[in-house]
Amino acid sequence: MKLWLEKIHLDLKVNWKLSRNQTTFKENFIVHLENGSQHFRSEIAPNIRYGETPDKIQEQFDEWLKTVFVEKIKGQSDLSAELDKAKLFHSLRFGLEAVFLSAFAGNTNQSLAEYLKLPISTSAETSFSMPIIPVNEIADYLEKIKRFSSLKIKVNAETASDMLAEIKKHTKVKLRVDANEGWSDLDTFLRFEESLKGMNIELIEQPFASSMQAEYKELKKKTSYKILADESIEDVGDFKDLATQFHAINIKLMKTGSLLKARDLILKAKKNYLEVMMGCMIETSIGISYGMLFTSMVEYVDLDGFLLVKDEPYKLVNEEMGVLSFK
Repeated sequence: MKLWLEKIHLDLKVNWKLSRNQTTFKENFIVHLENGSQHFRSEIAPNIRYGETPDKIQEQFDEWLKTVFVEKIKGQSDLSAELDKAKLFHSLRFGLEAVFLSAFAGNTNQSLAEYLKLPISTSAETSFSMPIIPVNEIADYLEKIKRFSSLKIKVNAETASDMLAEIKKHTKVKLRVDANEGWSDLDTFLRFEESLKGMNIELIEQPFASSMQAEYKELKKKTSYKILADESIEDVGDFKDLATQFHAINIKLMKTGSLLKARDLILKAKKNYLEVMMGCMIETSIGISYGMLFTSMVEYVDLDGFLLVKDEPYKLVNEEMGVLSFK
């Protein structure tokens, strides 16, 4: 059995600007596992918000590999034990777990969905994302993505009102407003909400820092919109407390660090009357194909990361009129 990482450089179609950073490219890893004649792949998409960089990912992987006998990882319990004690970055942990689980499924002649006992999902409608861009570029951007029935709009406190006012002129599709922790106080955000009247707002994602729990609890009492947690939920969550702050949560495999945990978090969220979005980082269709496993379990799908990549290399997922399906 052979396990290794392949670093890949992904040029993006746009300048990917959020409230906290921007970039025109992404460096991810493909995880390879060879087991006899079988070859399995998964993906690692580092996120700087959580202190993850390509160099640190490679360093952690190399150190982990020194301590582990890969051939002795025979099942889920062996795998979880080795991953849990290492305290790896979430994206690295996901990539390793996913490639091994794929191999376990292959060894039993099951699909990964069957092996994980997930409801089978073959297609899903996704939103498409718009980064923070100048107002005079919005009309052209929207023209190219008019086939999507919902859009995720990246905003910050300074430009959000102007961007959304311009978007309103050109489309009536559902809007998911993603602030990436861009607001620093409740009153300013509530004034921003006043500017949204008359727009087709489906939900608003993570307006404040995850540490501002008191503000979220107050906002939930006052807002007219569904508030979605992203940075406030990673690999664990106090769902009773989250339900006092949010209407929904965004599960991303790269920050959850695990297919198994993602499944459990979705089920726990539902028990606490929270809706769920299956989201992603900027990933290739390898990473997105794992997110597709959960689409029949959630209310919202935001798996457009591979569509932001110029010349996406793997072509495992097809998109037609905003609907994703496996090729």
